[in-house]
Amino acid sequence: MLLCAAALSCGNTLSAQIQASDSTSTTKPAYSVPATRLTPARSTAPADSTKKKQTVTVSSRKRTTKQVEYPTAIDNSASLLQLADSLAIYEPRKPYETMMFLPIVFNKYEILPERKIDFPEWTAKPDSMQLVYDREWLDDLKWAIEFEKYQLQTVAAYSPWLVPYNMDMMPEAPKQYEAVLDVSKNILTIEERKFELPKAAPEANVGERNWMHNFDASVQFSQAYLSDNWYQGGNKNLNMISNINYFLQLNQKLNPNYLYELSIQYKVGLNSAPDDELRDYSFTDDIFQINTRFGVKATKKFYYSMNFQFKTQLFQSFKSNTWDVSASFLTPGEFNAGVGMTYSTKNERGTFSFDASLSPVSYNMKICRANQKVDPTGFGIDAGKHLGHEIGSSGECKLTWNIARNIALSQRLFIFSDYGYIQGDLEATLDFSVNKWLSTRLYAHLRYDDSAGFNDKWQYWQFKEIFSFGLQYKFKI
Repeated sequence: MLLCAAALSCGNTLSAQIQASDSTSTTKPAYSVPATRLTPARSTAPADSTKKKQTVTVSSRKRTTKQVEYPTAIDNSASLLQLADSLAIYEPRKPYETMMFLPIVFNKYEILPERKIDFPEWTAKPDSMQLVYDREWLDDLKWAIEFEKYQLQTVAAYSPWLVPYNMDMMPEAPKQYEAVLDVSKNILTIEERKFELPKAAPEANVGERNWMHNFDASVQFSQAYLSDNWYQGGNKNLNMISNINYFLQLNQKLNPNYLYELSIQYKVGLNSAPDDELRDYSFTDDIFQINTRFGVKATKKFYYSMNFQFKTQLFQSFKSNTWDVSASFLTPGEFNAGVGMTYSTKNERGTFSFDASLSPVSYNMKICRANQKVDPTGFGIDAGKHLGHEIGSSGECKLTWNIARNIALSQRLFIFSDYGYIQGDLEATLDFSVNKWLSTRLYAHLRYDDSAGFNDKWQYWQFKEIFSFGLQYKFKI
């Protein structure tokens, strides 16, 4: 199987001599290949390269030579040779008789049982009443053939790039003959053996997509119940948090000179409010946010870009035990637009990506509706006004990292300053996927805004943390 790597070693070609028989009649040449271990060359070429040729010298009794060229492949991997050598240790047949030392040719896919390597039990004395015969050679041959087929099939199924040839790519095979006995006429004839070659698989029609969609939604709960006579006291409660995310991205493999991203997120959190005599529930989280970015490539990983951000909440929330509105739709609302440069990179496996945008010219607008009787100074808006406008600079960094198959980390940092105040948001989400439908999420949000009111304990800092467990659903297009 993997000895194809040996036969495909760059700079090492197999040479075979074909010698004609001394008989007067012309016979087919016989190939003789030395059974020596080949080592892979230090420099390798792409696996699909078949431009190099293997020269075989054909000599006849008349001492005429003819150069016959056979296609050879290039060394795919040095690890292929190592595995082939390790498998050859358990091959009962001689190395030059096995197909594992040749380039692999894919014929068809079969479901084959694994040929385990074990040793037969030793029987000291056979039964004297049975005919004594030795079939060890047949068992070894059958085992070796099945062992070889399984290993070759494993390479074709799990490492197809190591298979340089397909059956429909190969030249016509030499004819084979077999003896056929006609018992009725007592005649033995030599006839050509016929083979049925597998039909070529139809080509898959894979369409190219300019736009890549990603959607995920989750609903997570936490609950506590206490009997009325619980010795420590306390209140029973039920908490729910839901996340809906939609992400649209331009396929950069088809459009390498442009960058476009659109993300829409809505997050809402509810909990029972046993301490609030006016309401049975309250909002712990309510945010609707849209982010979009458009860029034109400047260098390999830098883009001239424009960034837009809008966020608000959708439902009204009240202060505990009062009907005083603390926040509602567009109270507050925030819009930001910036022009600058974006740096974007990701690893080859797609498990890690990092984007950083710097906008030297940025516009920021804050909104507080007039009919809500909410103090606008708590949102950084001047007293008596309901709109705030600032021109300054902004920056944004986003990081996504699939730490393991079921663990993902995402972070976002956004900073804006009009050179009179600084506003910044740092969000981090750590997702643990139990399976396709269940997940655990840890979310933390740290905010700094020195245009808002001063707090004796936190000063200008604000912090939120949520730990939840529940259902999730994801799909990608």
